[in-house]
Amino acid sequence: MSQRIDDVLQILAGIRSGYRGDKPEPLRRVRVRVVRQIAKQRGVDYQTIADAYIRRLAPDIERTPAFDRLVEEWLASGSPSLQRILESHALDRCDPARIREFFASAA
Repeated sequence: MSQRIDDVLQILAGIRSGYRGDKPEPLRRVRVRVVRQIAKQRGVDYQTIADAYIRRLAPDIERTPAFDRLVEEWLASGSPSLQRILESHALDRCDPARIREFFASAA
């Protein structure tokens, strides 16, 4: 699997497990915590992990608020938009199957 897709799926998995729509903590705060945790685990800078959704998904997702909006739509209603965008950014032949598997497990 490509690093770009792996990074985004790790971020999404962390958000999915840490975000609760019925709790007052904003998704933004959960995302920041997850990205910091992944960066710490890998021994890299926060920005290295955040670039997965800030720069590497452009032009489909421009900047963090657009990413957060898509994540919220996915979590709230199962919107397929985020999955489609990730599939369009697949770099190797394993990426599409891994993306489908991830989103199917989230349903």
